[in-house]
Amino acid sequence: MPSLPPQSTPARRSYLGCQSALAILVGFMAGAAVSAAEPQAVRAQRIEVHYRLVESSPGVEIVLWYTRDRGATWQKYGIDSDGRSPLVFIAPAEGLYGLSIVNGDQEPSSTPSPKSFGQPQRWVFVDYTPPLGQWQGVEPCDDFASDRTVQLRWTAHDDNLEARPISLSWQSSIDQQWKPIASELPNTGRYDWPVPAEAAGQITLKLTVRDRGGHAVERLYGPVPLIAWRSSVSTRATVEPENAKASTRPAATMPALAAATRPAPVETEARRKAEERYRQGSMHLLSGRYALAAERFKEALDLDPGLLAAMNDLAGTYYFMEDYEQSARLYLDVLERDPGYQASLRGAALAYGARRQYPQARDMLTRLLAVNEKDAESLLDLGDVLFRMGDRDGARQHWQRAMAADASKTEIISKARKRLDSWPTTSGNSPAVAAGHRE
Repeated sequence: MPSLPPQSTPARRSYLGCQSALAILVGFMAGAAVSAAEPQAVRAQRIEVHYRLVESSPGVEIVLWYTRDRGATWQKYGIDSDGRSPLVFIAPAEGLYGLSIVNGDQEPSSTPSPKSFGQPQRWVFVDYTPPLGQWQGVEPCDDFASDRTVQLRWTAHDDNLEARPISLSWQSSIDQQWKPIASELPNTGRYDWPVPAEAAGQITLKLTVRDRGGHAVERLYGPVPLIAWRSSVSTRATVEPENAKASTRPAATMPALAAATRPAPVETEARRKAEERYRQGSMHLLSGRYALAAERFKEALDLDPGLLAAMNDLAGTYYFMEDYEQSARLYLDVLERDPGYQASLRGAALAYGARRQYPQARDMLTRLLAVNEKDAESLLDLGDVLFRMGDRDGARQHWQRAMAADASKTEIISKARKRLDSWPTTSGNSPAVAAGHRE
């Protein structure tokens, strides 16, 4: 709690004692009127104790006493000999203190010193260290598909935590409004949260930890696409037999879609609705509202699993959301249905490149060039991938091909020329890998 100058002392005060001609006022910087029996939280080590003298003689001495064992013993802190408020108390450590001010004059009207087990004029709880709090993990439970339950895990530490110091809340990327999950939870480190039906898009979670001193520390987790939790469960549930043939292909995000290369026919009305959802998703994607776009594309695929354009653009949406693993999986689902789908070949190459899986990116670009060997952009990209894999000679060959593929691609030609000028011919391949030079 910040210390304020004397003139900023709160106006609301309570007389805590009056002994003959002496009236003593104990005021702390929290500002609210507090019962003398109720500890007042103070978030600072330095406390200004304010008082007022009534009909006091010149040169009166004001003495501050404190107890740390609930009045069993008292210690004299110091004397304010000028009789001018405030008297500053520096707490030796955090914890509960009882404070009393007495008139130290040796006159009959003087107030007596505190006695053992006597009640102080004011209790204060000093806590100037904020708590520590952090997320340990957020994972969907195994039955997430049926009850949408997510396990929230955290750690929180402080010597002076409240009995129930934890609060949890969530926010959707769609409406940006914080909503409570639970408040005043015990610090168990775990809470199973049934995700509300209205939750959609990307979800951000907030952990709030409070201590007895009034500190409140907040920690955020996310944003996380809601669909990522669904996919995580389906991926964990897929267990390969021990003698299964090894495969580098990631598990499908939507196993039902990958189960057959020819989906069952879709009724005309369902197809119309699917195309409308796809159109809406495309509009959201163009405007950068990726969470909404993903939801509309998913709805389109629920209505028509064979709508490859929606699956391709859903993969692209995940790419823009930087969920490259999900993006690559969906692109592979499209290519399983249509191996020559050029947009998905390019998208898969970009997703693999973002994950630094350069051999897979090379394979996708090679397949794309088999469909269109004059694709200048793919030639430039393949040169970049080969360079990152340490094949400088192969990279130069593809950059040269990119320059000659299509004279109308002036921007591609300029980029290829810049790369060739930056890395001249070498006597052999170099294992050096560029940190990234794509323009």
